[in-house]
Amino acid sequence: MVSTSYKLLLLAVIGITVTSGTATAIVVGSPDIDATLEDDNVSPGEQKTIEISLVNSGDLESGSAQNPALNSDVTTAKGLTVSFKPGDAPISVKNSKRSLGTLQVGPKTTVPFDISVDEGASSGTYEARLKLNYEYASYISERTGSQVENEETRTVDIEIDVTDDATFNVTDIDSEARVDSTGTVAVSVENTGGSAARNAAVTLESQNQDLTMSGGDATSRFVDKWEPGEVRTFNYRVSSSEAAEPEPYGFALSVGFDKENGLRTQSVSQSVAVAPDPQQQFSVVNSSSSVAVSNTGTYEVQLRNTGPLTVEDASVTFTSQNADITFGQSSSTTAYVGAWEPGEVRTVRVDTTASPDAEDRSYALSASVQYEDQEGDTSTYDDVQLSLSPAPEQNFDVSNVETSLQAGEDGSLSAIITNTGTRDVENVVITWESQQSTLSTKETQYAVGNLAAGESANFSFGVDVSNSAEAGARQFDFGVSYRDDNGDRVEADTLEVRSRVAGSQDEFDIEIQNSTLSVGQDRSITFTITNTKDTTLRSIEGKAFVNDPLSSSDDETFIAELEPGESETVSVQLSAGSDALEKTYPLNLDFQYETPDGEKRVSDTYSLPIDVSDQSESGGTPLWLVGGIGLLVVVGGIVWYRRQ
Repeated sequence: MVSTSYKLLLLAVIGITVTSGTATAIVVGSPDIDATLEDDNVSPGEQKTIEISLVNSGDLESGSAQNPALNSDVTTAKGLTVSFKPGDAPISVKNSKRSLGTLQVGPKTTVPFDISVDEGASSGTYEARLKLNYEYASYISERTGSQVENEETRTVDIEIDVTDDATFNVTDIDSEARVDSTGTVAVSVENTGGSAARNAAVTLESQNQDLTMSGGDATSRFVDKWEPGEVRTFNYRVSSSEAAEPEPYGFALSVGFDKENGLRTQSVSQSVAVAPDPQQQFSVVNSSSSVAVSNTGTYEVQLRNTGPLTVEDASVTFTSQNADITFGQSSSTTAYVGAWEPGEVRTVRVDTTASPDAEDRSYALSASVQYEDQEGDTSTYDDVQLSLSPAPEQNFDVSNVETSLQAGEDGSLSAIITNTGTRDVENVVITWESQQSTLSTKETQYAVGNLAAGESANFSFGVDVSNSAEAGARQFDFGVSYRDDNGDRVEADTLEVRSRVAGSQDEFDIEIQNSTLSVGQDRSITFTITNTKDTTLRSIEGKAFVNDPLSSSDDETFIAELEPGESETVSVQLSAGSDALEKTYPLNLDFQYETPDGEKRVSDTYSLPIDVSDQSESGGTPLWLVGGIGLLVVVGGIVWYRRQ
């Protein structure tokens, strides 16, 4: 505050300035700072942060209307420092001096001080001292800007009430928190005060982002009445991020409660350290696969529970990162494991398919382990990296193709099949898949059996070739299937074989003995039949076919049996009508016969020439001869006439 004599001096100066006829203002004033302690209640043994509020209301005795900023200059405390001393209060102050800088007229400024109350402090009201030290401009000339600087030191008494209210102290912490999971943190707290706390809210607040309370940064537990000396244990759910480390993290615990007099108060916050356990982990011991390109096989993985927990209801989910590797029709599949102790190795098997577009390379897979911990919480460990390299596609090759295929004959096609894959296969079956109208197989499948990698086996198909089949090259397609490791039948690539079909070969060689027939004549025509086949033919029934003017009264023949190359002569009865012309007519023959296996067949039609003449069977002069003689007579007459 400015002294009275100093004020009088300033007023005198103002008066002199005014009487001299000038209109220059003189600004006179000083800061006016009040200090109060908002919460002055403390308890023995308590550690607390108290907050002292400072309000500068200013004392302006002479101001400037033309330059209001000068008014603020004289009421502003500059270089303000605040020192808090215990006085007669049973407390100790940590960092008792604060530097606030400038304090202008306006809203309050709060200055915090950390104090500790003596354990044995008696109840009562004590006075601590607050020392304020600052500078200010007490006088400013509006005309010249000259000013007078002052330094002020003030001491303010601050009352502190020591009461025997409830106080709290953390006695034990038991943490089940775990990195990348949620666990229970049990905090035991004792009421160390002399009074009961009512309607207490015990709040645990996280001081970091890696460990948080379930539902937010802080959570509370309620106690209706908490007697002195009573220890209460509170369970909090704490979630730990994947980025957390197994080391102590800071939490703050505070208790809000009603005192004996019904007033609501807040205890001093206590630091609590929570160290999460290491993350529950699983590691890959080994993996193997029987999966081949364009096939389904078993993918087997051995996983170890690397701890630290025994888990329950564990399951492993596999996920493919590429569409060429699938689990059935899905990109993921799950296998159940169950209870799993630390250090235990479990083997997990899943059916896996490599598409026909898959390559002989390594494909990335990932696995996650879902489990229940000892508290019954469900957690997931995602950091399991795997790979799968499918074996080359299972293939077969065909070689040494031998055929005996001829139009109109029973033949065969035989070859050798080789397992050119890298795996042994079981129950190999070859299927005839050729679709040709003139060829048909007697059986459509050939069972090869088991084939080890690189092993070969013979197969053969009996083939019927129709008479209408034309000679030339043919393509024969064979499907190959086998049983895989899962017992499923798998189709391999189609095998393609090229071979030739020979043209038809006549069953018989026909040699006619007498092929001349006169007009009007009826006679027997004989011919020799020879079996040109390599097999014996039986029940050979011949049938002759002629057209008008030829006719037959006996057009059938029969031979009981012809061995290969054997011949026999037969005959049919033919007649030439009177209207027959002198020319060659066809005699058509076909034969029905029986092969050695009892099959009845009909031969191609054989056409034999029958020469018809106009000469009678009694032997008269042929017309050509009569005509020739007549022609010679005519020519001779002409010659004789000319010579005359």
